[in-house]
Amino acid sequence: MVDWRQQFEQLRQRRPELADRVCRRLLMDLQREGLVDLDALDDLAAALKLGGPRPVHDPNRPKPQLTSESRQALYELALEYAERHLPAARISATILQVEKRMLAHESARLAEDPDTPLEVLRDKIHEFLDFAPGEVTAPREDVIGTRAALVRRLLTDQLDFISVAKRFIRVREFAEVLDHIIPTDGRGGRLGGKSAGLVLADAILRRARRRGLFAGDYRVPTSYFLPSNGILEFIEYNGLEELINVKYKTPDEVRDEYPLVERLFKSGAFPPTIHAGLRDMLAALGEVPLVVRSSSLLEDRIGHAFSGKYKSLFITNRGPLEERLAELEDAVAEVYASIFHPDPIEYRRERGLIDFQEQMGILIQEVVGLEAGGMLFPVFAGVAFSRCEMRWSPRIRHTDGMARLVLGLGTRAVDRTVSDYPVLVALEQPTLRVALQPEDVYRYSQHDVDVVDLREGHFESQPLAEFLSRVGRQIPAMNRIFSIYRERQILPMVGVMAQLEPRELVVTFDGLLRSGFPRELKAMLELLEAGLGEPVDVEFAHDGSSLYMLQCRALSRGAAVRRVEVPEVPAETTVFSANRYVQMGQERDLEYVVLVDPRDYESLETREAMLRVARCVGAVNKALPQRRFVLMGPGRWGSRGDIRLGVAVTYADINRAAVLVEIARQKGSYLPDVSFGTHFFNDLVESGIHYLPLYPDDPGVVWNASFLEGSPNCLAELAPEFADLAGVVRVIRVADVAGGRLLQLVMDAETDTALAYLAERQS
Repeated sequence: MVDWRQQFEQLRQRRPELADRVCRRLLMDLQREGLVDLDALDDLAAALKLGGPRPVHDPNRPKPQLTSESRQALYELALEYAERHLPAARISATILQVEKRMLAHESARLAEDPDTPLEVLRDKIHEFLDFAPGEVTAPREDVIGTRAALVRRLLTDQLDFISVAKRFIRVREFAEVLDHIIPTDGRGGRLGGKSAGLVLADAILRRARRRGLFAGDYRVPTSYFLPSNGILEFIEYNGLEELINVKYKTPDEVRDEYPLVERLFKSGAFPPTIHAGLRDMLAALGEVPLVVRSSSLLEDRIGHAFSGKYKSLFITNRGPLEERLAELEDAVAEVYASIFHPDPIEYRRERGLIDFQEQMGILIQEVVGLEAGGMLFPVFAGVAFSRCEMRWSPRIRHTDGMARLVLGLGTRAVDRTVSDYPVLVALEQPTLRVALQPEDVYRYSQHDVDVVDLREGHFESQPLAEFLSRVGRQIPAMNRIFSIYRERQILPMVGVMAQLEPRELVVTFDGLLRSGFPRELKAMLELLEAGLGEPVDVEFAHDGSSLYMLQCRALSRGAAVRRVEVPEVPAETTVFSANRYVQMGQERDLEYVVLVDPRDYESLETREAMLRVARCVGAVNKALPQRRFVLMGPGRWGSRGDIRLGVAVTYADINRAAVLVEIARQKGSYLPDVSFGTHFFNDLVESGIHYLPLYPDDPGVVWNASFLEGSPNCLAELAPEFADLAGVVRVIRVADVAGGRLLQLVMDAETDTALAYLAERQS
């Protein structure tokens, strides 16, 4: 063991100012423990250097100033008194701690300086972590200060986020992030909202695990981060600066120009520093499929999560390095271009964020899954919520939490697809089904699987039967995922079942939901909600062995709404009613009803005609007063895929509505997807747009056909270019039809009933 005096002398030779700090630290410790009197030491030090005692102190005058020689004498006395009163090991620890604190202060100072290159900051952080490991720790206040500085530099300057993150994200975890940052020429970029949310969520769960509060098996996929300033360097390098102000153009101009903007980005080249960094990353990762996710500075913030506004793209990352690099850069460029898409620009304009210089960070992750049948896919994936905003059973509580589960990639859990249905799970009551009858369980289940096809080299959706024929029995724990649909019965999978036909399998996750998985997922959500101080949603994937957390953000919530009971009104004033999946809410004095009747819409003969309906809805949405109309149409609005069953609108086409109604006309027992948890639903919640599914053919439900189908149509007045669609899109000016009365809507989640009726102005 090194003698502490030798240790001190070595420090004095290397860093004299730190040797002085050691002496000051020892003096403070000696004074605090009553081992010395600092005033007496001052006098003694002065006497040693000045030849006599200092004059008697007058309380009305400043104390005599110590000369530098006296101060050095005082420090020598400190060492002598420390040697006399303190154990050698403690003095040695003090010397180490002073140097450890200095490294913490230097780390924080470098983090606070926006001109510090990230590689310099990374090296200093590692120097701090590697100094005297296991021997000494920096004081808590210095560690917290360093954490806060790193949060501000790498993640965000939002004070509410900083106050949470500094408690959870350790300096060591920041070092891991710095080791995975792709270099840029600039130094001021941050990682963006999606990356910041993932880093914080991972830190919260790691802390819970260290404290024995969480025993669940979870991981985070290998992740790399391209900072947000990268997009600015890309734009400058390719001479695309004129695109910066596209956001100030009209929505129609933005929409018309976006295809060209995307092509300009995808034909651009990357600055040499980023190009080299991406190549180095691919060399380190090897040939593993990747997902390129947006991580803008505005994403995943409370109140404006930008759910699904920017792109996430899958790439196979197979073949020679240069081919893989070209594929990756093409994907990054396309994600960059999505910042100029009309939907996020309109979304920003609505929230007063249009003047913010939006920058796009990039999160690159390994795709979670197993390889089978020439494909890569998770055994299951989905999105989970710590709160349940919509109930499909009166037994479900708001605090139960919920999840949307799918086989394969989780894209089918967060995007609305017409022909498919995820499994909805109330995590505290996982056996409560949305569909009860066996034929409904089969019909409203997942029929396609999203995978990365390694043979063809792209992302694709495969019919379930074809998928199963390719993978055979290579999916682990199939009895947890599938049930058997045979002779109009849902049967569990038991044993090997060699004679099983793939087309008899139905994705129910019954075995998984009877395991401990729902409880583990709910425990994870509760820890994250407690840590963030807000309800959360988490995207996840499971490879058959481990659960991976892909992203985490604060859950979009509507403002709290007090309950209003559904009133009794004269039958002739009722316009429509509903009795399934009703949220809590009210809308007063609605001036217009916009109706796309499913029967008229489905009679359209061409896809182009259906796309014109979507454009017509967008034009009407733009023309009508904000939040003064109800928009009604076939379920499901905003679906991807077969647009025959849902009008292909985007957020910008419906964002001014007060209520969005999805009409489910009876077809056997057709059931529209309860859209809670999709990016589409998050848009409605954030925008304060109420959502209501409506089943006109159900017993006891009111559908006032004379009002809804027979009222005068003012479409030609509002959107004359779409006048030829008056037989499909009806726009009713309520006051003109109802003698000055307006439409009132009351939705009562407690009784699962809703009523729209005509009455005099309420406000």
